[in-house]
Amino acid sequence: MSIPTVKIQGAVAVLSPIGRFTAESHAAFKDAAYPLVENASVTTICIDLAAVAYMDSSSLGSLLLLREKANAKGKKITLRNPNPTLLPTLRMIKFDKLFETTNS
Repeated sequence: MSIPTVKIQGAVAVLSPIGRFTAESHAAFKDAAYPLVENASVTTICIDLAAVAYMDSSSLGSLLLLREKANAKGKKITLRNPNPTLLPTLRMIKFDKLFETTNS
């Protein structure tokens, strides 16, 4: 995964990882996402998965850790645009129950 791009639009931060989201990309994801949790003006962090081709169990764990940190700060994590190959996995492991998931 290349370093995720971050765009802040009002109170919503959009984090857009690209490529394969694996254990090797955990540090880059964390470095991009965790400051958003600490940003007082951000209330929602949207992870845009449109350009993510693959996710392993470590990346799913990264999302859960981010959710835990965000919830502790009263913030919301959403998942946007999971591609058709990721969506069944996200549903199978009930991420659609843990995260608001949208297509836009």
